[in-house]
Amino acid sequence: MRTANKETKERFIKAAISEIREHGIADFSIRRVAVACGTTSGAPYRHFKDKNMLILEVLQYINNKWYEAQREIVLNTKGGCRELIVEISLGYIRFLHENPEFQTILMMNDSTMTDEQKVEKAKISEVSAELIHRYCDEVNMADADRIRKTYAVRSFIYGAALMLNSGYMPYNNETLEMARSCIDREFDLA
Repeated sequence: MRTANKETKERFIKAAISEIREHGIADFSIRRVAVACGTTSGAPYRHFKDKNMLILEVLQYINNKWYEAQREIVLNTKGGCRELIVEISLGYIRFLHENPEFQTILMMNDSTMTDEQKVEKAKISEVSAELIHRYCDEVNMADADRIRKTYAVRSFIYGAALMLNSGYMPYNNETLEMARSCIDREFDLA
């Protein structure tokens, strides 16, 4: 794809992110996306078959941004699986705080999403879920404990991100260190 086309497509995706954040998926308007980009209402259709494809590509865009961030975390984390779980979790809290528009979309429970969109949205948690599963296997933890650990870590990540983005907790090193300690401690609990 030519660079100009790629840049235009990315502008539509970024405008669609704002559109979803403001109006949700049920009231999503490809026309408003086009207006936000200063183009004709037909211009987005040169890049996306329909609004569902644009929404799917928004979810893919968010996932790709998170995958890039995860790669950096993996490259810079020393230690085993448990340390990686903690660092990925902290990275995800940072990612959600630094991209509140992504958080809004990822937290959205919209019954109008297509099955393909739901699958794509769920992919955001695949790496952390796999790491928790691997760690639990390494330490011979029962399946019920693995499920509980996955639930606890995800709850902590999303709860911390919501508290930070709402201003309930300050976004600083002290708060992030507290989060690190809480997530790590979860794996000491039976």
